[in-house]
Amino acid sequence: MIMFLKPIFIDKVWGGNKLKKLFNYNTSNNCGEVWGISAHKNGESTILNGYFKGYKLSQLFNKHRELFGNYKGEEFPILVKIINAKKDLSIQVHPNDNQAKKYDSLGKTECWYIIDSEKDTEIIIGHHAKTKEEYVNLINEGNYTKLLNKFKIQNGDYFYIDSGTIHAICSNTILLEVQQSSDITFRVFDYKRLDFNNKLRTLHIKESVECVNIPDNVVRRQHNNEFFSYELVDVFEERVCKAHQHGDYIVILEGIGKINDMECKAGDFIMISSQYAYHLYGNLIIQKTWF
Repeated sequence: MIMFLKPIFIDKVWGGNKLKKLFNYNTSNNCGEVWGISAHKNGESTILNGYFKGYKLSQLFNKHRELFGNYKGEEFPILVKIINAKKDLSIQVHPNDNQAKKYDSLGKTECWYIIDSEKDTEIIIGHHAKTKEEYVNLINEGNYTKLLNKFKIQNGDYFYIDSGTIHAICSNTILLEVQQSSDITFRVFDYKRLDFNNKLRTLHIKESVECVNIPDNVVRRQHNNEFFSYELVDVFEERVCKAHQHGDYIVILEGIGKINDMECKAGDFIMISSQYAYHLYGNLIIQKTWF
């Protein structure tokens, strides 16, 4: 079964409007995140077609587990989003599964594929502190230049971000993020920025110290299949596929074409149910996730 998913558009103080042009999304001028494949309580995808049209993804997951290959986990485990960073995001870190239990959540390991970035755009992944004491001292001093590992990126770059890795997406970046289904972020520094209610955004220094990896100065560009699998696929004319045991979860990144007899285009989010056979036609670049 092939199901197209309706995404959720989430405004952020650092968001922008580039996704209107790139994917023809009907967003505001402050759209920061598009949650395209999500069963998370903070923003759920809705089925757009077929017998289950109108279902929330969590509803489908809970009532029709056979479509997910009778996956044994208690909750749908992934969240797929597109991030539009007009301005720098906060310097942040996420907990692992054990640390996130106190928040009744999964941890948050994630990965990034750079869709679009301007010349000399940078990103932050990892830090240079050798001990927790040095980490805390550099934060207290506000010496983020010395602490953080910052470097230039280009379109097509891929990064795997383990939970506990300090990181920040910087301005003028659009990327695809695939992650565990979690919405826990501990902000370390946020440029004394105000939220939409003109209140200073909360920092979480103590929580970051508890979960940050030390040392952590290795940038990972290879995917680790511990929580989910990840593949980029080029389609030229036709590609025959069969969904994995728990389904395939697809984002169309570029092009137009068809999936079986249904038209698809850049910006579409699609779920293919367990072990369902499907054909992709056209000239497409897709990203496929399974778990």
